[in-house]
Amino acid sequence: MSIYKKSLSIAVAVSLGLLLSACLPKSLDKYRKNKRGTSSSSNDVTLMDQSIDTAPSPGSTLTQKNSAVRSTASAQPARRQASIYAIDQKTFRFKVKDGDVWNSALNVLMRNYNVTVIDRKNGIVTTEWDTYYLGNEVYRNKISMRMSRSSYSNVDLTIHNNVEKLRDASQAAGTVGAVWLPADDKANETARIVQNMALLLGQPPPILPPGMAVAKDVLGDEVRTKR
Repeated sequence: MSIYKKSLSIAVAVSLGLLLSACLPKSLDKYRKNKRGTSSSSNDVTLMDQSIDTAPSPGSTLTQKNSAVRSTASAQPARRQASIYAIDQKTFRFKVKDGDVWNSALNVLMRNYNVTVIDRKNGIVTTEWDTYYLGNEVYRNKISMRMSRSSYSNVDLTIHNNVEKLRDASQAAGTVGAVWLPADDKANETARIVQNMALLLGQPPPILPPGMAVAKDVLGDEVRTKR
């Protein structure tokens, strides 16, 4: 009887684990690139432009195709307006409850970092240094966040990503004598964090600052490997 109960409890635990994992949102991984996505929107635009320029006669094949495209477009739900947008290169405004922003920030950071400071009263979170390879170079970075309410319905999140590069990659295995120099955020970690928070919150894609590319692991431009 005890063996039956034990087997039953294991089966229930496995089923619950599968259910919870299915509910977790997809995330942009820090160390693994994903395949480039595709879109068919350009084909739809081409068909609409042809209907305007050539003015096909009623009943023609092109007119029927254009009618089908319009019907499909009208049946699709309207795109949601972005609720997360950049104020500057480091500060992002969330039109989301402050408690949800705080919890999503912690969840995103704790997937890839060891968090050293969590100060809910002052809205501060910091992480340890995290070392990784990018190309043939060795980098390390740590994140500092400050969350503050800018109005009743808006929350501002400032993200500082401190990045350093090891001057001599051959010293990557040791710590004595290693020299770390300030470096740019080539992996675009700030964008990845904000995008993951949007996914976790169930919000539309955030509006990033001008010149800030989409997170590299989405486009597959860079491979970031953890040491």
